[in-house]
Amino acid sequence: MSLFSALSSATAGLRTVQANVKLVSDNIARADDPTRTRHTTTQIVDGSGQVVTTEYRREVDKALRAQVDELTARDGFSSTQAGYMQQLGDLMRTTNGKPQLNSYAETFQAAWKTLETSPENETAQYQLVQAADNFAREIQRVSKGVEEMQQSMTNDLRTSVDRVNQLLKDISAINDNIVSLKGYGSAANEVADKRDGLIRELNSYMSVRAVERPDGRMALFSPTGLALVDAEPAKLSFDGGNINLETGNHITPVSDSMQQGKIGALFSMLKDGSTASPPTKASAEPTGEIIRKLRSQLDAFAKEFVGETKPGQPTSFRDAYNGAKPVKEGEEPTLFFEGTDRFTIGVSANLLENRTKIKQSAISPVVAAMNTVGRNLTADGLKLEDTSYSGMASAITGGWMAAAKTVNDMSAQNKESRQILEERYHSKTGVNIDEEIANLQQLQTSYAASARVMQVASAMFDALEAVVR
Repeated sequence: MSLFSALSSATAGLRTVQANVKLVSDNIARADDPTRTRHTTTQIVDGSGQVVTTEYRREVDKALRAQVDELTARDGFSSTQAGYMQQLGDLMRTTNGKPQLNSYAETFQAAWKTLETSPENETAQYQLVQAADNFAREIQRVSKGVEEMQQSMTNDLRTSVDRVNQLLKDISAINDNIVSLKGYGSAANEVADKRDGLIRELNSYMSVRAVERPDGRMALFSPTGLALVDAEPAKLSFDGGNINLETGNHITPVSDSMQQGKIGALFSMLKDGSTASPPTKASAEPTGEIIRKLRSQLDAFAKEFVGETKPGQPTSFRDAYNGAKPVKEGEEPTLFFEGTDRFTIGVSANLLENRTKIKQSAISPVVAAMNTVGRNLTADGLKLEDTSYSGMASAITGGWMAAAKTVNDMSAQNKESRQILEERYHSKTGVNIDEEIANLQQLQTSYAASARVMQVASAMFDALEAVVR
């Protein structure tokens, strides 16, 4: 080998060491970044052994990354549902395992029994009216809370759709730049890591399938194969009832394909098939169409107290009170409860303001009606047979408590699985500090060897120059 070749090799070696030292330093500096993959270099040499170019690579396990993205979508779905079911539990004001609606219903029923033992006791009458007022107000409060939850979910869904659209734009922008960045060292790898993080965040909102193109671009598709990012980014929109995908001038409904991620969870809970034409049955999933089911169940429960007797069933609360005779002077003759639904049910204003008294002749019939089983209640997501008024309250709240526990357990399971897989992926493709320190030691040795070659070559040049002189 000539002196010039040796000097050229040593110079190339120093440049390679310099590039690798910077790469290792960057790896170590971002070792705690969950989106950071381990960056490496590979030198391509020509026939004479000279380094022609340096290829920058990322340590990526595509199969494992796809599994992480899938679990991220599942976790996004179940954690969103668990969060709102927790809000529903807070709305029900569950304490010591019993929702407040059940407590008020039991107190209301017990107050009737107390009054039956002393019908003329004004204190017992007052306590019954207050218990009834608390019971009716609780139905109204929960009903109002359901509407507020529906609005919160709708706002959350719109915000999530906006975030997805921004993510699609950002990923598309990286795709546009990544090809040109390949000529600038590790810059392409840096933005590719960032893109992986964006895709993972996107999966927390909706499940996507990623396909890497030969030029380094990443095409994204919905589970049904619709393009989300390819030539250009698509756009999601929510019209209040459906989720649509807009690509150019084409608008495609994609509600049914939203089965995972936060958007899938929100749409599943908000969906209301009763408004469809023709109406569809309520979802069999415990956490599907929860707003529709809650509205229907609370409405049906309230109407059990303000509605007339159903054919083939025991006398209703309203008819038991209204039909009792005789009516003494100063007593409320009819309509212990006013209103027609979950929002308007309330104790008679005359009773609340003590202008009239509870009809004594109605006490025993009402107590019998309250205790009698054999009642049926049919609402969206709930069908009860041969039950009582207290059984209805327990079934409504108990069903939602059971659903909340199920989805919470599922959320915990999905979260744990995702975390385990993420740790496995990061340990396999992420930065290992021990390995990087070992690489630095090897680079130090390589640097010393290249520097020694240059030192020897310099000495030989000096010797040749002296001989020439």
